[in-house]
Amino acid sequence: MKIPKSDFALLTVIYIISASIRFFLNFSTEFIPGANGAFYLANVRSIIESGEILFKDFPLIFYLEAFLAKLFIIFGVADIEKSVDLACRLFDSFIPALAIIPAYFLLRRLFIEKGFPLLISASLSILYISFLILVSDFQKNSLGIVWLFGLMLWTHKSLSSKRIPDYLITILFFVLTAITHFGCLLVAILYITILALIKNIIGNKISIKFTIISITLIIISYITIMQISPPRLITVIDFINNAFRDPVIILFIQKKPVLSPIDLANIVLINLISISALLIYIKRFKEITDVNKIFFLSAIILSFILVFPFIGFEWSQRLTFLSYVPAVTLIPFILNNIKTRGAKKIIYSCLIAAAFFSIMIRINIRPVSNMNRDQFNEINVLKENLPSEGRVLLVARHGLEWWSSYILRMPVVRETALEKVYWERFDYILFIIQKKGKAPFGPIGLFGPPFSEPFLTVGSRQLFNGKYYNLYLSPEPPADMSVFNERIK
Repeated sequence: MKIPKSDFALLTVIYIISASIRFFLNFSTEFIPGANGAFYLANVRSIIESGEILFKDFPLIFYLEAFLAKLFIIFGVADIEKSVDLACRLFDSFIPALAIIPAYFLLRRLFIEKGFPLLISASLSILYISFLILVSDFQKNSLGIVWLFGLMLWTHKSLSSKRIPDYLITILFFVLTAITHFGCLLVAILYITILALIKNIIGNKISIKFTIISITLIIISYITIMQISPPRLITVIDFINNAFRDPVIILFIQKKPVLSPIDLANIVLINLISISALLIYIKRFKEITDVNKIFFLSAIILSFILVFPFIGFEWSQRLTFLSYVPAVTLIPFILNNIKTRGAKKIIYSCLIAAAFFSIMIRINIRPVSNMNRDQFNEINVLKENLPSEGRVLLVARHGLEWWSSYILRMPVVRETALEKVYWERFDYILFIIQKKGKAPFGPIGLFGPPFSEPFLTVGSRQLFNGKYYNLYLSPEPPADMSVFNERIK
């Protein structure tokens, strides 16, 4: 798959722009930015020190970052803490932007006209706002996007060639997605399921080989989830049963602050692309090759699902940022079927504007970390008030739990995960409450209030009273554990 020199030069420039933006964002704060940055620090450090992940999750990115951090330690670049921090930030700056490579080769297969249309469309794979938002505390998502573009590339090659090696590489990208990020895995499962159904319908017969491969991939997904994080199976069931609970469109009509301006613009744009592609698909159906009939209809349906306005708020947040991946693959289909030069120029202008405004919006959103130097020092002082013996479990709000665990080196849980049995398993259940200096991360990201602090049980005793944090000992669980979940709602 040789790349023309002019294409290679422009792809390199696009990559450098995207990676530079991510580098700037990752290194713009003293402590790693985002609500969940310390989640990566804690897991990577744990792998280096004990060989195991601290918080059980899909593991690939943690081992890759641990390998990089270990190299820094071996070559004396920094001590373990700084090496872990440096590895996580550098990896997230430069590796996800490699998504431009599979995106370029996929779009090159789909475009009739190469050159500028191909390059500007491929640039959206790493210069679109969704990709640029997924920085620092969304590292798993960003790496998963690389694999999703690779999965779609080799899916198209497999449909065309029907060669075993191409099928095997398709399976490889699916597995890489499966061990990287749960949300990306759900998208991959949806994509393969839709693809198999469309192939069987359009082909007017059941494709035994493709159906077996699709079932195999779903089985691989099940095994992966069972081995890595069995509770996630409950999440899958929740998606099937409650995907339309509290739909975004209804909450939006009710003027509830559930959509950021970025989310809203993304949903509108992806729906416009999907609707345009569907109308062209219906009009040009007889002219489309069988392979592209399967591929493009699958991408259209997947795009619609990921930004469907009647999906529930919780799931919409997880899926919307990934909706641009299949939408990018629809751009060649639209441009291939537009004959007038004027209409093409308008679309080119829109694509350039989408990339330009994505860059401008992202670099103007001030990166914020869930931790600063004064808060870090106070948590270290708080250590002196922890029980010196016995099993201790700390309860913290979302975002603070990772930093608390990383700094204090102790197990932490969010209140929504608390069970009465924890008061029997642990000698001490401690609640850390942040009083001031909260970063503006909440259920709708940077555009809403922070996550709420844990609910204190009756009889809780204060152990520490600081400028930023209070620490409480909870002697016994509440009679009704639902108070924790109700508070979050």
